Amino acid sequence: MSGLNWQRHWDPFRDFQHEVGRLFESLEPAQPGRVARGVPPINLYDAGEAYILTAQLPGVGPEEVDLSITGETLTMRGDRKHPPGVPEESYRRQERQFGRWTRTITLPDRVDGANVSASFADGVLTVTLPKAEESRPRQISVTPSAVDDRALVPGPEARS
Repeated sequence: MSGLNWQRHWDPFRDFQHEVGRLFESLEPAQPGRVARGVPPINLYDAGEAYILTAQLPGVGPEEVDLSITGETLTMRGDRKHPPGVPEESYRRQERQFGRWTRTITLPDRVDGANVSASFADGVLTVTLPKAEESRPRQISVTPSAVDDRALVPGPEARS
């Protein structure tokens, strides 16, 4: 039994090996589902007249988020502050990133920047991005013509 007790104690070499493994995993290119650390994960979907973007921002208040839009690019900036009263040297594992972050998202189409709105509830930022008039689908009505349009199209004999 004494051989098993050593595994229950803190082993800095085992933790170091685990962290080095996580480091190399993070460097592997094109892993599906992997997002760069430190930036909030987002969802962006088409809601017909607008795009809706949601971002998870636990531990961040609405006053710590800055949004700007230029053309088809939305930029989010924020700051995750360290919890008060927890000294840096007391951490044994730190998976949530702290500090300033910036995330730039290229939108699928142009949006009406003057009418973009954002709300924040329960750690989730929701940004409503109304589509610009020129990027919305437009219904084109087809009307019957008073003149026979087929007479305006040259036939095979006229093309020779």
